[in-house]
Amino acid sequence: MRLFAAPGEPLAAALRELMNTPHVTLVVAEDDNGVAGTAQLTVLRGLSWDGAPRGLLEGIRAARRGVTSALLTWGIDEARRRGCARIHLDSGVNRADLRDFYARFGFEYSYQGFTRVL
Repeated sequence: MRLFAAPGEPLAAALRELMNTPHVTLVVAEDDNGVAGTAQLTVLRGLSWDGAPRGLLEGIRAARRGVTSALLTWGIDEARRRGCARIHLDSGVNRADLRDFYARFGFEYSYQGFTRVL
């Protein structure tokens, strides 16, 4: 919860639900100081892209970039292992340095779609 800077109970409720969702995988990176990072991979299948599964990697929070690199590498490898044809990185990135960082892992800065707050 410290990594997400979010109120405890709503985040805890989401965590309980996600842990019981079969197409969602959550990982936690730890070091000598405890939790150092977290990531969530959701494997989705839809009618677009010829029905091929795709991964949505999100919730990457880390205390330092080395952990972030390890979580990104895990997400990419796990999506590939689970047969995903592509992986999306859900990040509200407005910072050029993070776009460059993600590009080193093969992600292209793009946006395809629309968002509406409900």
